[in-house]
Amino acid sequence: MSVEKNPKTKEKSLTFTIFKSTFLLGSLVYFLCAIMFISNLYNYFEQQIFNELENEATFIEDFILNHQYDEIRNFDTKNRITLIHKNGEVFFDNKVDIQNLGNHFTREEILGALKNKQAKVSRFSSTMTEKTLYYAKQLSNQDILRISCNQHSVAVLVLGMSQSLLIMFVIAIIICAIIAKFVSKKIVEPLNKINLENPENSNVYQELKPFTHRIAEENFEKAQREELRQQFSANVSHELKTPLTSISGFAEILKNGGTDEQTTKDFANTIYEETQRMISLVNDIIKLSKLDEKSISQEKEEINLAELSKEIITPLLPVAEKKNVKIDVEAENQVFINGVRSVIFEMIYNLVENAIKYNKNDGKVIVKVSKISENPSSKKQTVVLSVSDTGIGIPKNEQERIFERFYRIDKSRSKESGGTGLGLSIVKHGAKYHNAKVTLSSQEGKGSTFEIHFEG
Repeated sequence: MSVEKNPKTKEKSLTFTIFKSTFLLGSLVYFLCAIMFISNLYNYFEQQIFNELENEATFIEDFILNHQYDEIRNFDTKNRITLIHKNGEVFFDNKVDIQNLGNHFTREEILGALKNKQAKVSRFSSTMTEKTLYYAKQLSNQDILRISCNQHSVAVLVLGMSQSLLIMFVIAIIICAIIAKFVSKKIVEPLNKINLENPENSNVYQELKPFTHRIAEENFEKAQREELRQQFSANVSHELKTPLTSISGFAEILKNGGTDEQTTKDFANTIYEETQRMISLVNDIIKLSKLDEKSISQEKEEINLAELSKEIITPLLPVAEKKNVKIDVEAENQVFINGVRSVIFEMIYNLVENAIKYNKNDGKVIVKVSKISENPSSKKQTVVLSVSDTGIGIPKNEQERIFERFYRIDKSRSKESGGTGLGLSIVKHGAKYHNAKVTLSSQEGKGSTFEIHFEG
């Protein structure tokens, strides 16, 4: 059986996903590291420039205090030296005509020097491609010495290093790709080595242990289902073989002729009974198959369990009367559950029918429907249907197997009563279909009680 792939569905590759994630993470780390490196390098050089400006200010301070301005103007320096009175008036500048300079009292570096004796300030130019570093110091005569120089911005620095950065980027991309490929293969390798037949013995990551455990459970359940299927097939074959052999034998005798009228009637009656037994068996198998596959076509509905229980008793009264078994129904009038009516009917019918069949003469069957609150703090109530009898009971060592398909405690008695051996299996699977729970309490020679708990 071939499975057609949806052309719109793209197949996902774990190896590629890990590769992509590792590659992108590596690239991101590279960019972050590059940004941090350039930023720290730029700040380092800026601090070095401020230190040089401070050293230069200390060097020329004596020249200023001695009014040797001409010598200062002749210094071989690219830095701009400005002298300012404490009122902000500029009285010396080695680069610019002081007549063109306004009052500097409101400048940030001047205010800082007046307050803290010295100040370091940087300001970007209007184009943002360059910024000016200012070092201002208040001298002993209360005048302020300011030294400044220009520095390229980070953008210009990066642009100037673009060729080197590009080469580093290509190298980083190649390294990231190689590492990502290696890492992705290493991560996926243990997954490819998982032994699906015996997954729990595979050497996998700790995080995958629940996954391999689940596969092991699935394998176990699959093996169990296969074993049950084989057993079921063998049991069905065995159950059908006996009536078919009987029907074939009697039909052959009738075909050959020579039987009297009474014998012919007896043979025909036997053939009819065996046929009915086969029909019942096939019907039960179909019911079980539908419950197994959850292919019941009927919708769930609200069912009054008390009324349904009383309804089921009616067709079983003739069977009970033959054994002089009394049936009582103890139920509240308004007890509702949500379920498939035909399935619930079959479950209760099988329990009551078994309670009659395996009862003692002059016995009693009690069908009880009630509501209980298993958790007082919760508003939800559990509906319990119980079927009790005063019959032969079930031995302790066989109670766990009673719900198996075709399992019979007393095979000869079961066949005499017309049972298919599937009644309790239908009850169990019907309960599972409704998320209900079946329990059994039995004592050999004193009777049994089956309970079905429907969660509210």
